[in-house]
Amino acid sequence: MKDQGGPEAGDHAWRELARMSRPYLEVADFLVSYAQRLAELSRAATVEIAVADLGRIVLSRSGTETVQDWLSERDGGAAAASEREPRRAPEWRLEPTPSVTVPLVYADVGIGRLNLAWDRRRSGPDLSEALADCARQLAFVVKRYEVCEWARQRLGRSLLLVGASDAVRNLEIFVEKASHSDLPCLLQGEFGTETPYLAAAIHCCGPRRDLPFVQVNCAQPRGAPQDWFRQAEGGTLFFSDIDMLAPGLQNELPQYMHSRLGQWLDVSSTTRVRVIASASSDLPRLVAERAFARQLLAELDFLPVSVPPLRERNDDIEPLVIAALEGHGHRAEDKISAEMLELCRSYAWPENAFEVERVIARLAVMTGRARIRADDIRHYFPALHAQAERAAAPVAPMVTAPPPAEAVHEPMLAPAPASDGGGPEDWVHHVLNKDLKALSRLHPNLRKALIYLVDHYAEPIRLDTLARQAHVSQSHLSFLFRHSLQTSCKAMLSRIRVEKAKELLATNARQPITDVALQVGFADLSHFEKYFRRQVGRTPREYRRMAAE
Repeated sequence: MKDQGGPEAGDHAWRELARMSRPYLEVADFLVSYAQRLAELSRAATVEIAVADLGRIVLSRSGTETVQDWLSERDGGAAAASEREPRRAPEWRLEPTPSVTVPLVYADVGIGRLNLAWDRRRSGPDLSEALADCARQLAFVVKRYEVCEWARQRLGRSLLLVGASDAVRNLEIFVEKASHSDLPCLLQGEFGTETPYLAAAIHCCGPRRDLPFVQVNCAQPRGAPQDWFRQAEGGTLFFSDIDMLAPGLQNELPQYMHSRLGQWLDVSSTTRVRVIASASSDLPRLVAERAFARQLLAELDFLPVSVPPLRERNDDIEPLVIAALEGHGHRAEDKISAEMLELCRSYAWPENAFEVERVIARLAVMTGRARIRADDIRHYFPALHAQAERAAAPVAPMVTAPPPAEAVHEPMLAPAPASDGGGPEDWVHHVLNKDLKALSRLHPNLRKALIYLVDHYAEPIRLDTLARQAHVSQSHLSFLFRHSLQTSCKAMLSRIRVEKAKELLATNARQPITDVALQVGFADLSHFEKYFRRQVGRTPREYRRMAAE
């Protein structure tokens, strides 16, 4: 009988299986679903997936009937599988032959096996290449859930990598290789990307998993470097957002961190620590600007990896939405609508996976038991709906020559709710005072842009220059200003300049107003007076008179 079950009968379906990424709450549920789909594609009489220290799932098929047995290989079995009652296959099942077995391997260590078998009436198809891909994927997924369980027990929260895009697969390959090395790792990614998961996974999947894992929040660190290294002795020390670490602490780390480059030779005895660091900024650029220690970057940059932002991983959005819903106790199939997914795929998600988690949880709560519709998104998260409408709007015809870029310029964006720091006027004062407590609530790249504005307000500043300083694209930076501050880059710069002009007008009664305008960055007096009157409610001369009185 001619075989009908090989990959050539459905290459697209096999590719779908390789990208199967629905985030189940337990690994056992994923393995059951995966085995069922694999049985359908291969038309095998029996599919068996066995995982060390977890158990094995056996699916037996004949005609249209499927019998599923979960057989634990340890006392109690898997947590999700323990509630299932094993069922014996019916008498009609034939002894399967031939069969093919592929090992599940992670970091060159066997962690299980995948076995397919056909009954005597059929010849087994050549699935060696396809099953090798399946086994590779299964090994990665098993490790995802292993990290999730480890984080639940050690850190008090679940950390599950979600998605099956090429970018996510590359991150898993990096973790597999880096976890069995002692070299420092540098995880680079925008705010809200999966750098915390990667740090935990590198520790969990390696030989140090039962030793200390210590995280240092570099924006607001507690204790001193000596304490950090002592607490992490023998284990892993994770510097979260190391680009936010104060210069003094950057220079102090070499006293305790072993130099693999021989930059320093006298170090403390507490150096048996694996160092992992994450950063949301371009560290080489910060080094060039003398904002980050060159010696420290040289020691960290042994095993670097960049986590792509979610806007470049559209295939991962739906799995992340499902994970957010089910992680907060909702059934995804009861809440998701086609229009909701379409809007989610069209949104840029500037805060990446963190924003997906927060927004989807909000929508799920506010819509009760109903599905999430476009109207709900318009009401409870207007920024998402507004961006989708802009994306769907007709594209304006190209002009023959671009407009002159004399100052900061950006496309018009619909206003979005401001952050907890208040409106644009409040944020101007936070920035001028460099209020770190208020600024810490903002996206790190937006924070960098604001600090640059207040330090260079008197200079001609273009949007592309500001975006380079903030290490983001121009469109993304414009979105951050609108979404978080309810204003534009250009308007914020003008507000800063006007506030600086108010200081000069109040403290120097003899300085000509034209000179004040030029000193704070306005190109001409009329432009200055226009902005000043709009923002302050009176002319510069009237303001000076009032200040004197």
